[in-house]
Formats: sequence, structure tokens, C-alpha cells
Amino acid sequence: MKKEYFVQYSDQSIINSFNFPEDKFVSITVGISDIKHDLIISLVRKMFGLPVFFVLDSMLCRHGKETLIKNKIPFYEHSPDGAIIKVDSVEKLSHVSGLAEELVSNGLSVFIFHGEGLSEQDLIPSRQWNKPIEFNNVDINKVDTFVDVYEVGFTIFSKSNLLNSPEKIPHYIPNHYLLDINSSDI
Repeated sequence: MKKEYFVQYSDQSIINSFNFPEDKFVSITVGISDIKHDLIISLVRKMFGLPVFFVLDSMLCRHGKETLIKNKIPFYEHSPDGAIIKVDSVEKLSHVSGLAEELVSNGLSVFIFHGEGLSEQDLIPSRQWNKPIEFNNVDINKVDTFVDVYEVGFTIFSKSNLLNSPEKIPHYIPNHYLLDINSSDI
């Protein structure tokens, strides 16, 4: 049986949870109750291509770090348990997507950035309990698309005409997920 998902323009509270200029980015939320490994790989391959950057705010104690080291994947450690990984090969994408799936299934967020001229040091997140998540060092003009992946779906913030409406997003979702049209802005 196919897992259902919905696609909607993001609620203002989601938009406000990040410090990104609203006038430059369209924000679309996709709700999926069961994120499988192939979803993240499919999204990256179909939406962006490589390279992309994965920002892991937390890696579940040392498990995530050990996974990256074991698979010889270089990463930039931005906090005691956070990492930024430039994914520029299909092999890296497979390993990092698997780790990302594990993290989101445990209630953590994973951020994916696509754009020209980005570097690991640009993407260090700043999180305070009473403020939106900020990426203070990133030149917003270099970011084409930013995706926040979490336990029950993901939110796309994009300047791309390919991703600027809910009608366009189902083309990027694997076929074994079923669009819930009644709950979507389509």
C-alpha cells in the first residue's frame, strides 16, 4: 500500500521559523508520514543534482560521526555533535541519505542546501530557543534551494521556477508515495 503525502504552501509559522527573506523564496511544505531512504536520494537527484550540502544539527551521539568516518566521507564539524557534509558523488549521497533518514526518524532535522559557490563554513546553523534558525554566514544570493527534512515531511524554500508551486512538487516524489489531493494546494 502506498504512503500518502500532501503538498501545501507553508504556514506562516513555518516560514517564520527560519530567517530567510520571504520575498525571494517560495515556501512549500510536504507532509509524509514515513520517510524512506529512497525519498531523500530521489529528491536530491531529481530536484538538484550534485553537489549539495547536508547540515546535520545533531548526529545521535557518536553514531553519525562513526558512520561518516567508516565510509570515508569528509565532513566539517560545526559543533560537538553537528556536521556539514558536501555531497558530490552518488556513493556519498547514498551513505549520507541513509544517515539523514535515521536522524529524521529519531525526531531530528536535517537541512539540505543547493546553490552556487556555497561552502561548509557558510552553512553553520545558529539555534536559540526563542529565535528562528539562522544561517548567519550564508550569502542568500548563493542559495537556490534549502530543504528542512524532519520526521513527518519536509519544507522547501526555493527561488527556482521548477519548485515554486505545490503543483510542481509531486514530479519529484517517488511513485510509491500517493498524493492526497484533498489535503493539498493543487
